[in-house]
Amino acid sequence: MTQYRQPRQAYPPRGERDQPALPAGYLRNGYFDTSNNTLPEVIVDWPKNIAGNLYASRQMKTAQLRRFFNEARRIEGKLDAGASFPSLKPEILKFDNYAADAVKKKKAPPLFKEFIEQNLKWATKEEKAFRRGFIPHFEAVVAYFPEAK
Repeated sequence: MTQYRQPRQAYPPRGERDQPALPAGYLRNGYFDTSNNTLPEVIVDWPKNIAGNLYASRQMKTAQLRRFFNEARRIEGKLDAGASFPSLKPEILKFDNYAADAVKKKKAPPLFKEFIEQNLKWATKEEKAFRRGFIPHFEAVVAYFPEAK
């Protein structure tokens, strides 16, 4: 009796298998609830998940993640010094370029670029979203990012 083999399945290229994704419903409605309070998942649940997935990729180092966060704090400092939010929007939007470059150079996983893209949709809408949404959210991701051992 002749045995028939199952045809081989096409596998995604190495490095693209089981790429982690952002949490379900991530930033669907922004950073705030209907009463304008920061959503708890922005500070705890989502950052834990994202930090764990970024770390699991083995591409992103703590220093690289902090470099991005420090840039966000630098922009916040300009706001504190009196710069207008609209004048700083181009600097905030550059995060997308920087994230794409980091992914291209294999210093960050594609998940990081996706994280930045999703956040820029909200963080560039208004100063409050940048200061009270994006900054604390990003800070929590950095805080939950495990130290390399």
